[in-house]
Amino acid sequence: MSDAVPAEFLLDGFPSPIGQTGRALRALILATIPGSVETVRPGWRWIAYSLPEKGRVRNFAWIGPERRHIHLGFEHGTLLADPEHILQGAQEGLKKFRYFTFEPAIDIDEAILVDYLRRAAELAVMPSGARRALLEAGAEPAAATDEVPADWTLIDNDQPLSSHDARKRGSHHGVS
Repeated sequence: MSDAVPAEFLLDGFPSPIGQTGRALRALILATIPGSVETVRPGWRWIAYSLPEKGRVRNFAWIGPERRHIHLGFEHGTLLADPEHILQGAQEGLKKFRYFTFEPAIDIDEAILVDYLRRAAELAVMPSGARRALLEAGAEPAAATDEVPADWTLIDNDQPLSSHDARKRGSHHGVS
């Protein structure tokens, strides 16, 4: 038997619009990052999201409801590229977290939230030494990109491979 507090119970303790936004954020996180684990942190009044990886828990996001607004925060938010400066936390001097605030409705496009969630999850499963090296090197935060490097060749998986292409790909993909 688990003594864990259900997320709904935590959200039910807030005004209805905050609870509704919290439920929408929960659904978005769980749909966007399959395998994520939801844990209520009653002392902080947060709902934390993590990815189990190699026996460890890798936190990537949290929902923080308050009476008049609700936050969607990121554990390693300082490493997320934020070219439009829509994340909050830098102005407060937070050294690790960044977050969105909704008052109370979600006013940011879902595709943008999905992008931030995916990048936050990718950062969470990076080895801690790699994240530390990024911080120490002052590297640019991880940006979203759909660009393919110029020296890569697009392969149409719907087209049959020539025997030459199959031999070339076989050395990388186990095809003989």
